[in-house]
Amino acid sequence: MNRKAGSSIRVNGWIVAAAAALVLGCVQEAWAWGPGSHVQFASEILSNLWALPPAIAALLARHRRHFIYGNVATDTVLAKKMSRVKQVCHRWDTGFSLLHSAESDAGRAFAYGYLSHLAADTIAHNKFLPRQMAVSRSTVAFGHLYWEVRADAQVAPIHFQTLRRTLQREYAEPEHLLALHLRETLLSFRTNRFIFKRMNLLASEAAWRRSVLFWARLSRFGLDADTLASYHQASLGRIVDVLTRGEASSVLNEDPNGNWALAYAKAQRKQLRQMKRARLPHMHIIAEAAASHSIQDVPKWNGRRTHAS
Repeated sequence: MNRKAGSSIRVNGWIVAAAAALVLGCVQEAWAWGPGSHVQFASEILSNLWALPPAIAALLARHRRHFIYGNVATDTVLAKKMSRVKQVCHRWDTGFSLLHSAESDAGRAFAYGYLSHLAADTIAHNKFLPRQMAVSRSTVAFGHLYWEVRADAQVAPIHFQTLRRTLQREYAEPEHLLALHLRETLLSFRTNRFIFKRMNLLASEAAWRRSVLFWARLSRFGLDADTLASYHQASLGRIVDVLTRGEASSVLNEDPNGNWALAYAKAQRKQLRQMKRARLPHMHIIAEAAASHSIQDVPKWNGRRTHAS
């Protein structure tokens, strides 16, 4: 290896390390569902295209990898709350602007993937994460990252293989669209894109997933597979609704960032800490907090039809 190449690798390594520090420093802005979960959702949709309007189903069938890429590229921007336009990448108007600006079917498939990601995040940020934080009594900052990683650890390896293959391809129009829309961010689009791809490639590594599973076995807080599956089905239900109804979907009334729900979870934790310090009964507060984030009445999708459970 020549000196120039070695220097380049060291510089790239420092950039990724700096990004990791930035993400950990602003961890409440981390992924909602992780990249593996989003690829799983995309794969479920692509395996059940009959559930979508024929024109959209045909478009996605022709441009599968662009749809999958859209499902993960929504998390391109780091430190979203530090950007001039806060959380610009996780806004419905950004997603639909991408769709309307796309000039090809491949670009439109990417935009539909982007919107699918936002739909799934309405469940992750408003329901799943607040519930798990209440049950584990973890902080919003730590709990956000912890439960996202734990959920992704249960995703089948095939979806991480798909993630890796997807990220190794080129997407000229989608990345042009992202560069036009994701402006005034803390980091440049080029830097965000570089860090995003490196971090997602790391998440696709088998060694990383093994370490997460080892960590999970040591945790005193379990994550029941059936519970996780129900939140996944609710996410799929919202994806199908957005892809079917578009801008008329009621899901657009939900915040993909979950700002209110996560702020409420933080306030609940403060209340619990005060009650525990005063030695007051507090277990009922935990139960009530978990119940408030139930998805019992949220329409779910099981691969056959959308229904209210």
